[in-house]
Amino acid sequence: MCTGRVDPLFVMTAFNNGADGVLVAGCRLGECKYSEGNLEALIMGEAVKNILRLIGMEEKRLRLDWVSSSEASRIVEIIKDFSYTLQEIGPLGVKEGWSEEDKKFYLESAVALCNNMQFRSAYGNLAREIKKLGDFSLEVITKKVEEKLLPSIKTRLYEIEIKELVKEGPKSLDYIIAKTKGDPVEIEKILSKIIKT
Repeated sequence: MCTGRVDPLFVMTAFNNGADGVLVAGCRLGECKYSEGNLEALIMGEAVKNILRLIGMEEKRLRLDWVSSSEASRIVEIIKDFSYTLQEIGPLGVKEGWSEEDKKFYLESAVALCNNMQFRSAYGNLAREIKKLGDFSLEVITKKVEEKLLPSIKTRLYEIEIKELVKEGPKSLDYIIAKTKGDPVEIEKILSKIIKT
């Protein structure tokens, strides 16, 4: 499978199913047999890293790397290096300071986000926009993800988290802000929208 087909949902589902890290390795940049597939994977990687930051997860748990299928020794080195990185970080949730309940809450919220049609639509639109630009530089991807996708990621993720938190009864605003790790103004706005509906 081309790395361009790796969806944010695949990555977050892997974490939710117990993976301590996810390695996405594909053809060298500029050498994709599907033309721009591995360049599109850069967009996925940047989107997922933003999700990881928002839920308080170590970004080094996701690694994208580029290697030719004829470079067996390089593939081995990449896997070894990533394994050492994961050993240093430790099991998922430890460095993050999560309890088992926290881990379940944050990862299930992230999976729900990746399944959310508004997020998926914004993600697809961004990928098309970058493809149309023809500029897959990391600077452009990072800038476009921050401008066009990050606001949608935040809103949808916070909505999902808040709805989950209040499902079993009212919670204080301070508790919700602490648990979502969101900006108080954003959280209040989303909370009042949820209350109205």
